[in-house]
Amino acid sequence: AVSKLAQAITTLGNLSSGGALTATSSDVNIGATVSGTGATAGTYTISDVTSLAWLSTATLTTGVDDPTATAVAPTDTNTLYLVAGESPITIALTSATNNLDGLEAAINSANAGVTASILTTTGGSYLTMTANQAGATTIQLLTDSADPTTDILTMNLPPGSLAQFEVNGLPATSTSNQVTGVIPGVTLSLGSATTSSDSATITVAANPQPITDALQSMASAYNALHTQIGTEFGSSAGPLNGNSVILSVQNLMQQFAFYQGTGGVQSLMDLGVSIDDTGTMSVDTTVVSAMSSGQVSSALSFLGNSTTGLASLASSFTAYSDTTSGILQQQITQDQASAQTLQNQIDAMNVRIADAQKTETAKVEAADSLLAQLQSQQSMLTATIQGLNYTLYGASLTSPTGTS
Repeated sequence: AVSKLAQAITTLGNLSSGGALTATSSDVNIGATVSGTGATAGTYTISDVTSLAWLSTATLTTGVDDPTATAVAPTDTNTLYLVAGESPITIALTSATNNLDGLEAAINSANAGVTASILTTTGGSYLTMTANQAGATTIQLLTDSADPTTDILTMNLPPGSLAQFEVNGLPATSTSNQVTGVIPGVTLSLGSATTSSDSATITVAANPQPITDALQSMASAYNALHTQIGTEFGSSAGPLNGNSVILSVQNLMQQFAFYQGTGGVQSLMDLGVSIDDTGTMSVDTTVVSAMSSGQVSSALSFLGNSTTGLASLASSFTAYSDTTSGILQQQITQDQASAQTLQNQIDAMNVRIADAQKTETAKVEAADSLLAQLQSQQSMLTATIQGLNYTLYGASLTSPTGTS
C-alpha cells in the first residue's frame, strides 16, 4: 500500500511535464499531440507543407532467373560499387557469392545507409534498396566506379525527400512525418502536402482531466494505506501495534495530506481534496474541471515534480516501500533475522533435549539390563540353595507355604 501511494504521488508530479496539456489542430491532415516534456500552452501555425518525408528507393533494372546462381557483377572482377548519397563503396563478391542472394547480404553488412531486399515476381527476382533515412538520397550500383552510366539500378518514384514546412512563418525540415523537436513537447503528424494558402493552427491548452484522474488514484491509494494502518491500532491491533515504523508512516501521511505550498494553489483542499472525520480522503472532481488555464498552471506548480512541491514527498514514501533498501524491508529483514535466531536457538535446544533423552534412555536401558542380571543371579542363587538343601537334608527346608 505504501508503494502504491508513492507511485500515485509520482504520477501527479509527472503531470508538470506536459501531462495536463492537450494539443489540437484545425487541419485534419496535420495532427498534433503532447508527447514529451517542455510543452507549454500556446498557439502555433503550421503552413507551406511543400513535401513529406519519403525514403529513396531503387530497384535492379533487369531481373534474374535464379537469385542463387545468376551472376549480377562482372565475372572477371566479381565487384560492384554502391553509391548511397556519398562516394562509391566497394561491394566485393566472390565466384560463389556473385549472385542476388550474395549481393543482398554484402550490401546489408556494409552499413552504407541503405537496406537491400529481394523481390520475387513473375518476371524474375529483383534487388531493391531503400535508404535508411528520408531525404533526396541518390542510390546507384555501378559496375565501374568512375562511370555513372554503368548503374544497374533504376530510381523509384516518388523520390526521397525531407518533410519541409513552416512553423509560425519560419522554415523547418524533418526526416520523419512524425515531427518532434519543432514545438517543445509536441509531436506533429504530417499527412499530406498543402498549398501555399493552407495552414493549420496548433493549439496547446490546459487539460484538467489528467489532474482529476491522478487525484482520484492518489485518494484511492491514500485510503487503502489509511485502512491498512488502522488495523495496527486498538484492541484488535495486529502484530505491528506500536511499531515505530507504522507511526512514522502515519505521520508522513499527515504531512502529505496537509502539505502547504505557495501561489494560486496552496493545498490539496484547493484542488477539491478533503478528509473526513474518519481520515478518509475524497476528491470533488468539479473543482479542477472548472479551472482556467492559469489556475491549471498554478495547480501543476503546486503538485511540482520529483524534487519540488507536493510530488517531492514521493521519495519519502519510497524510502519506506523500496523492496531492496526501504525502511519496511529493513524491518522485515531484521524481524526475519530475529526469527531465524530464535529458530536456531530452538533447534539447538531440541538437539540438547534429544541428546539428554538418549543419555537417560541409555541409563534406563543399562539399569534394566543390570536388574535383569541381578534377577538372573538371584534365580541361580535360589536354585543353588535349593540344591544344597536336597543334598544336606534330602529335602527343601522351605515348604510351598513358607514353613519348615
